[in-house]
Amino acid sequence: MIDRNVQQLLQQAIDTPTKLHLLLLFHEQTLTNITPREMAERVCRDIWSVTQAMAEMAEDGILQVTALPDGDYYRYQPRTEHIEAIRKLIQTYNDPMHRGVLHHSLRDMASYALMRRSSSFLTMPVW
Repeated sequence: MIDRNVQQLLQQAIDTPTKLHLLLLFHEQTLTNITPREMAERVCRDIWSVTQAMAEMAEDGILQVTALPDGDYYRYQPRTEHIEAIRKLIQTYNDPMHRGVLHHSLRDMASYALMRRSSSFLTMPVW
């Protein structure tokens, strides 16, 4: 069973395997001001999914983005309300018995993540 706060974090912000991978890396290493291209090279994932994941994580208060002329730079700076849930998520991930449950839950959520994001985009007011 996944902790309620962790489940909420997964549903709201870390809803894909790519985001989990990035969160684990940001949490374990002090990466400051990294671009999506640099991160994609570091984690051996495609630039498009990493760029999208990092932008969404910034929207959800996990990363902070700084826009510079040569591109966006991200750093790990979760909002206060996410810190405890992230700590529990890392703790859950580090337990081999619970890691499989976490991955299974995340795979289920990932199939709905795109729909959830696109439906919230469609309900945004158009000026």
